[in-house]
Amino acid sequence: MNVFQAVKQAVTTRQAAEGYGLEVGHNGMTCCPFHSDRNPSMKVDDRFHCFGCGEDGDVIDFTAKLFGVGLKEAAQRIASDFGIGYDNSSVPQKPSINRKLKAVQEKQAEQQCFNTLCDYCHLLRTARTELAPKSHDEPFHPLFVESLQHLDEYEYYCDIFISGSKEERTEFMNSRKDLLNSLTQKLNTRNHHEVDISIA
Repeated sequence: MNVFQAVKQAVTTRQAAEGYGLEVGHNGMTCCPFHSDRNPSMKVDDRFHCFGCGEDGDVIDFTAKLFGVGLKEAAQRIASDFGIGYDNSSVPQKPSINRKLKAVQEKQAEQQCFNTLCDYCHLLRTARTELAPKSHDEPFHPLFVESLQHLDEYEYYCDIFISGSKEERTEFMNSRKDLLNSLTQKLNTRNHHEVDISIA
């Protein structure tokens, strides 16, 4: 049995995805690491398929694309990482995969921050139109005030994740943890209570 056969029989794409740091839901859906995926659009099971960008294949295809290597190196990496033996194998010792796993986890963290900023910008854009005072006597809604004060600022932060450098994204995530935690908490609270902004 060669390395390709051994790997395909022993490891599913879902097992590889989870082993390499991706968070997979109970339904087998995960955020696609191959494009800017705001919501889980990739199905991982024996094979994988992304309904967003169309990427598709088996566990070896997935690993090759994830790490930017050829199919043979991807198969050998899986065999080494998951302890799979096969005939005629002379797999060279690979350096620790911690660096690659860290890169995947960093990418997921960046995606999560970007999603939070985008979701909050959407909330403030909606507030600016739907919560605007209808008369001079009507008091300003806090979210409407926040949209006037901070929407441009948060949209600028989104641009950092769209067109900024790796260093800029890392600096923002390290220096604005309190802001990101605050926005995440506000979004979670709003979603938990299912607040309708149109009647807030």
